[in-house]
Amino acid sequence: MIEAYLPAPGVSTGHGMLAFPGGGYSFLSEKSGRQYGEWFAARGIAVFVVKFRLGSRGYDLRAKCADAYTALALVRVQAPEWGLDRQRIGVIGTSAGGHLAGVMCTGAGRSLLLQEGVGEVADIAQRPDFGVFCYGVLTLTEPLAHRETRSNFLGGWQEDAAIRQAFSPIDAVHDGCPRAFVWHTAEDTEVAAEHSWLFARRLNDAGVPCELHLYQKGAHALGLARDEGLYWADDCLRWITR
Repeated sequence: MIEAYLPAPGVSTGHGMLAFPGGGYSFLSEKSGRQYGEWFAARGIAVFVVKFRLGSRGYDLRAKCADAYTALALVRVQAPEWGLDRQRIGVIGTSAGGHLAGVMCTGAGRSLLLQEGVGEVADIAQRPDFGVFCYGVLTLTEPLAHRETRSNFLGGWQEDAAIRQAFSPIDAVHDGCPRAFVWHTAEDTEVAAEHSWLFARRLNDAGVPCELHLYQKGAHALGLARDEGLYWADDCLRWITR
């Protein structure tokens, strides 16, 4: 299911984002769903919050990836009706949602998805036009793996080391990845900031345009973080539209 937040007439920049909320693939956080939708839509960016199926309800990686790729295809098909440019549709992912955004932007795990028939129900060859990563889980391998996210994403594959690596966006970066905006806080003890700066370094090494913001203060799951005095969303808005 998709929940749409559309800019008012005359405000739209023509950009849209699929939002993948955080919650460890166990629940969907409103902080990185509805709040993002309202904030960005008020400033001209359409947001489509994707209510993907959860590991806590018994769904493994196949369902989550099928939901994500199907949502991207749907938004692109409908884009003209919403006043959006089909070539300006990106993703914004937060914590575990950042992992799903990373899978889409890098094509991580594509061979397994094809093998498991996901390509028959969704176009997994498509990619977003840009990616925004908010304290994202960007590797499923040790020593940085966030184990709840890994378990809820992989399901029955969680003990397979090769599958863990295949679905780690950090290890799937290539020069065809879309541009990225990445942010994290150094004080995050839930998902280490290394996820973000290692991902940004890999993108930079591959020649992919990437902007990294690492803030000193702030715990995990900040969302827009206005009360904490972090204005990443303002920087992100400028980055998307420039």
